[in-house]
Amino acid sequence: MYGDLYGISKEASTVYRSTLRYEGFSEIMAILAKIGFFDAENHPLLQETDRPTYRIFLNDLLDVNNVSTSNTKVNGEETGGHDDELISRLMMLGHCKEKELAVKILKTIKFLGLHEETQIPKDCSSAFTVICQRMEQRMAYGHNEQDMVLLHHEVEVEYPDGRPTEKHQATLLEFGKTENGRPTTAMALTVGVPAAIGALLLLQNKVQRKGVIRPLEPEIYIPALEILEASGIKLIERVET
Repeated sequence: MYGDLYGISKEASTVYRSTLRYEGFSEIMAILAKIGFFDAENHPLLQETDRPTYRIFLNDLLDVNNVSTSNTKVNGEETGGHDDELISRLMMLGHCKEKELAVKILKTIKFLGLHEETQIPKDCSSAFTVICQRMEQRMAYGHNEQDMVLLHHEVEVEYPDGRPTEKHQATLLEFGKTENGRPTTAMALTVGVPAAIGALLLLQNKVQRKGVIRPLEPEIYIPALEILEASGIKLIERVET
């Protein structure tokens, strides 16, 4: 796909694109999807006047009925009762093949508060809005936390005339910033600024192509990269032989 987009599919022997995540991220997200938390359709339970609790909603997604909500505490952590039933259901439904993974998913559920006996807000109408609301509350950066965006390109070039192989690298490294007491994440900068540049180029009538287009055309990426660099967002390039 990327080879064709960049016009190098015939010359490039290997084109590899990857995204770095914390270990276990993809596995956890996949199982939350299997449970049904990424379903964007309106859920019947969330259309009622009497709002369900997060626990009732979780039980509905996992088809858990008549389960005792009382757990015991061991070393400060709750265990037994509802926890054991959830682990059992995760395995029985085939979402988790191993108990160790089911325990990890349960920890995620509890971290996000998806097991709590508090009512789900009225503005949540689907499973997806429920988990998004919980993630926004539980996963927001703290006052002393800072995010980082790393983009790295690496291209190995072999010349047919026998010249030494070259390794071309381009790296973008951005950190979140705080100005006048207001934090701005690196993610917001690296996503928001290019989008604003795209809007600016359209307003200035500098983009002649119509429709939904990728920033792969010179009329887009040349001025966009110049404005980005002037804004302090820059790729550092180097060549090794």
